[in-house]
Amino acid sequence: MEEELYSGVDLVAIPFYAALIFFLGRRVQQQRIQENPLYKYYTRGLIAKIVSGLLVCLVYIFYYKGGDTIGYYQSARLVSRMIFINPGVYFSVMGGTLTHENLSVFYFNDLCCPDYWKDPQSFTVVRFASPLLFLSGFNFFVTTFLFAWLSYGGIFRLFLLFNELFPGMEKKFATAVLFMPSVLFWGSAILKDTLTFSAACWMTWSIYKVFIKPERRGFHFMTLVIAAYIIISIKPYIFVAMLPGATIWIIFQRITRIGSTFVRVLISPAIIVVGVLASTFLISSFSTSLGDYGSVDKAVNKAVVTKNDLTRDAYGENSFDIGELDGSVGSLLSKFPVAIVAGLFRPFLWDVSNPVMLISALENTFIILLTLRVLLLLGPGFFIRISANPVLIFCFVFSIFFAFALGITTANFGALVRYKIPSVPFFLSMLYILEFQAKQARLTSRQLREMEEEKENKSLENEVVTS
Repeated sequence: MEEELYSGVDLVAIPFYAALIFFLGRRVQQQRIQENPLYKYYTRGLIAKIVSGLLVCLVYIFYYKGGDTIGYYQSARLVSRMIFINPGVYFSVMGGTLTHENLSVFYFNDLCCPDYWKDPQSFTVVRFASPLLFLSGFNFFVTTFLFAWLSYGGIFRLFLLFNELFPGMEKKFATAVLFMPSVLFWGSAILKDTLTFSAACWMTWSIYKVFIKPERRGFHFMTLVIAAYIIISIKPYIFVAMLPGATIWIIFQRITRIGSTFVRVLISPAIIVVGVLASTFLISSFSTSLGDYGSVDKAVNKAVVTKNDLTRDAYGENSFDIGELDGSVGSLLSKFPVAIVAGLFRPFLWDVSNPVMLISALENTFIILLTLRVLLLLGPGFFIRISANPVLIFCFVFSIFFAFALGITTANFGALVRYKIPSVPFFLSMLYILEFQAKQARLTSRQLREMEEEKENKSLENEVVTS
């Protein structure tokens, strides 16, 4: 396997393609930085993605000695070779036609057999990777670089979006969106998570440009459709987790025109209920495409099956258990608090069993401490602040729904640290926004007190002069 994944050619290919991507990224930055100074972060984030992609390749080759990202590449290589043998079969497979007839062509041409053939969701990654192999010269490292670069556009737009909505926090958002270690590591390789995370970012950006601040609606609507298709094709539960918050965001945006904050906070619970009901209707409308996530009963059964699979003895110390599920909705909801904690904050430091997990545990410790800090700063005002802003509602609802889905179904730490990356930038950005608002509120209060004290002092001075 190792001989197929790297060779002496990589000593030239890796620096050459890395430099080429940097050069092209630099041109994008120079073209747009005058219009938007935030593009000073563009090449920094891109370099971080490429370096992370390289690290993932090295870890999977020399530490794990195999794994999904290698499996996806090797399958894409087999599929890509088919274009030289039978172009019709190649384009049929690229269109998602994973039939026995097409598979037999691979078999009879000594290309048997691409992994993930019986798993259309996983094979979607193979389909996306295949065209990149032609650009990379069938090089594992370079294909990873191109995959990372392809995913970067959506991520950087999420960074731009948060800065547009909440100016003055660019360093915080750069940390949350562009430079979080686990997000960089697991979101820069030939993996499902790279595609779904980028698509979630594109979907958020497109929702804003279509429904909130209309701009090039036709283009952004197509982007929204493509992003939703990618998510539904690979991990439908991410779409299900995003939809309630997105629906509430769109509805609530109309309410923000009401001048009174008190009135907005008062009616926000009703808006959330309407948003959840509307998203439930939309999910049922997409039930065929969403498969096991298209109805409550199917989702519950899926959760039980997945949890039981990931708690098998084969996973050893990497497994954790939140308790038994009996397949009922009540049993599912009873695990809500512990599932949320697992989805947002685990693995803890005492869960660590390998170096890769330690990085995630340290990151989670930082997020836990920041969460506690924000809760202490705001107290009961934590939920009031969130309910007063549609973007914060979106981030919160998406993070909670997503964490619950992960906590219920993902009882293996190795999978958990990878699967959770789409929600990390949203949850962390929400915490940074709340922290910033709390500090601003305290600063404003102090300034008002100082102004009042200054007025009182002047009044006293005038009285003394008059006397």
